[in-house]
Amino acid sequence: MIQLFWSGLVLFAIEASLLLISQAHAGGSESPDSLRVITYNVQFLPEPVSGRNERPEPEYRAARIAELASEFDLIALQETFHDKHRALIVEGIGKAWSGEPHLITSPTPDGFFTSGGCLLVSKRPLSTQHATVFSNYSRPADYGLRADGYAAKGVVHARVPRSSDVSSKSNSDDCVDVFVTHLEARADDLRPLQYAEVAAFVKLHSSTDRPALLLGDLNTRGSVEFRGDPQSQYSQLMQQLASARSGCEWIDVWSHLRKDSLGGTTEQESSDVGKRIDYILLSNPALPNPQLAPVTVAVELFQDEKVTALSDHNAVTAELEWK
Repeated sequence: MIQLFWSGLVLFAIEASLLLISQAHAGGSESPDSLRVITYNVQFLPEPVSGRNERPEPEYRAARIAELASEFDLIALQETFHDKHRALIVEGIGKAWSGEPHLITSPTPDGFFTSGGCLLVSKRPLSTQHATVFSNYSRPADYGLRADGYAAKGVVHARVPRSSDVSSKSNSDDCVDVFVTHLEARADDLRPLQYAEVAAFVKLHSSTDRPALLLGDLNTRGSVEFRGDPQSQYSQLMQQLASARSGCEWIDVWSHLRKDSLGGTTEQESSDVGKRIDYILLSNPALPNPQLAPVTVAVELFQDEKVTALSDHNAVTAELEWK
């Protein structure tokens, strides 16, 4: 009888633990003391060129990306140019979260064929939103169909509170300014001009009293040899960002935690090959203001038996902890 009692108690404990784990993974449980972040260039080209996506089956990819991305609190996607596939991603995330996600997308001003393709989705309410379109970009007259100028590339910004509880005091006191961008892919000489535009936008819409995140495909080489070269575009980028937030250090979360490991994001067979061009960059205010501390960072290949991989880029994910 005693043995049966203890067996039943152990079984109950196991079932309770499994229930908690399943609840934690259902739509991704949320802790006000941590922030789980993903940035991912998903390549959903617009009509009529959507057939040129590196990976086939766009509806399938959209559903799988939504499923995987919904495990995070903050989702930054690039190249969501196709309206239908972007909507499928948002719909899938909303179903996984059992509620309407908070989001901001790139605008499509007159004179551009499509939006800038950036999408920021948050579990937590967005207290303010802004967007800008770059003034400097490769133009169709110079680069033909490969020109970035067909898309209204730029930066989107939203302020995200520490807690989803709008009645919580921390909702107004503990926020992070989140910026998502996709920089010039064709004309290398124009990229530094976009660094300056990003920095000016960050300066305008962030505060040195709270953290800031810059997420996205920066098309900027970030392996160790570029980080060590003061003349590299990576160094120019970091210098421009430093000028935007006086007294606030910028952290490249990958190199901060992984040191000299490559973290390549352009080849889907391994993160030990390819180029590192996708980033999670963090800037903290001076103490005693609340800060975000990097805890983990990873490159996710998101390989898939049906379509080889879900995109032609790898995702970068991180867990940040409020201090």
